[in-house]
Amino acid sequence: MNNTVTPSAAAPLEESDRSDLLDALRGFALFGVCLANLFTSFSLWGETGASAPASLATAATDPTAAFLIRALVDGKFYSLFSLLFGIGFAVQLQRAQARGDTKLRTYRRRLWVLLAIGLVHLLLVWNGDILAFYALVGLLLVRLRNISDRALLRWVVVLLLLPVPLWAVFWLGGGWKAPVPLTPGLPFYAVGGALATSMKMTTFYQAVATKNWGTYLRVLQGLVFFRFGGLLFQWRICKVLAMFLLGLWVGRHQIFRSPAAHLPLLRRVAVWGLALGLPANLLSAYLNAGSAYDNGEALGLAHAALYALGVGPLALAFAALFALAWLGPARGVLRHLAPMGRMALTCYLTQSLIGVFLFYGIGLGWMGHVGPTLLWPLAIAIIAAQLMVCRWWLARFRFGPVEWLWRSLTYRQWQPLRRAAPVAVAVG
Repeated sequence: MNNTVTPSAAAPLEESDRSDLLDALRGFALFGVCLANLFTSFSLWGETGASAPASLATAATDPTAAFLIRALVDGKFYSLFSLLFGIGFAVQLQRAQARGDTKLRTYRRRLWVLLAIGLVHLLLVWNGDILAFYALVGLLLVRLRNISDRALLRWVVVLLLLPVPLWAVFWLGGGWKAPVPLTPGLPFYAVGGALATSMKMTTFYQAVATKNWGTYLRVLQGLVFFRFGGLLFQWRICKVLAMFLLGLWVGRHQIFRSPAAHLPLLRRVAVWGLALGLPANLLSAYLNAGSAYDNGEALGLAHAALYALGVGPLALAFAALFALAWLGPARGVLRHLAPMGRMALTCYLTQSLIGVFLFYGIGLGWMGHVGPTLLWPLAIAIIAAQLMVCRWWLARFRFGPVEWLWRSLTYRQWQPLRRAAPVAVAVG
């Protein structure tokens, strides 16, 4: 399952409106996103057609490294970014109300621009894009902006749990063996399968192993249907919208703008998030539930239940623990992540380019040859490089390059990018 994410708000905020804590939290989330995507989408460890895991030099430690990624990373950081998207929406909503934009015309335009960026990413770079999906779900979030806090939290609980009965219907209806599988992703899979057959592609590994750029672009066109089919099949809309709404609630109450005023709440979230999320995710990783969708009724339902009970709570625990650490001596270290969080969209897209270049056939072709053990230091190296570039860039420019393009298209005029003079980017 691809677990990709996008930056938190539908456009970069004015510099005076930014929260260093939220920017640093985005930077932290980008590490998890990078590692999860390397594991689930780029390395193709253990995939059909790849080198046998036992043949790799890191074979002895790869199962443990993979277990830790499944238990602590996979799904949790895209959930964290979904939360941040909702928080960013709350900030944008407050700003829109202040200037009298009650219909959120500017925000809707931002989402349409985000959709366009996502489709370009999806069709030209990587099939695991989440930007387009976030934009579409964001348009639904706009429709729910005026619901009360109590109703909002009820919707969060319902949406997080809803995939469990929906999965039960799928499996009780025969699963994939049914004459017509009960999943909304079926039409997309059918089109994607037909396109793959026409290109004589039988496995994902074979599809991305091509060394020809033109062939790769045609492959991406077919993978678009598998991507959206997968998102519908996994009921990702329920999970993403739930975290969007929870982020809206958090943003309304300014929790991450004044964390010291919400210490009891943050501590409760950290404790309960770990108590619920950690056991559920450890069990999920033990059962290797990342592939449970295709392993029959028992594992399919176990995955749905463990995901509902574990992923969201653990993501919230990470956010709460980060905020609590921010209030202590660790703040001086954590603030180094803020420049990267301010360029989250640029960094996310750059990570895709790096992953494609390192692992797919049109690049260095590492897929299947790098085990999970080496993905941890590789993700750290990518993040370290991005941190240095972001700090250098923001000393000279007001926005990241893609953030600047996003903002310019949203406001229908080129925005000032270069600073009058280089400045020191505060990180300590």
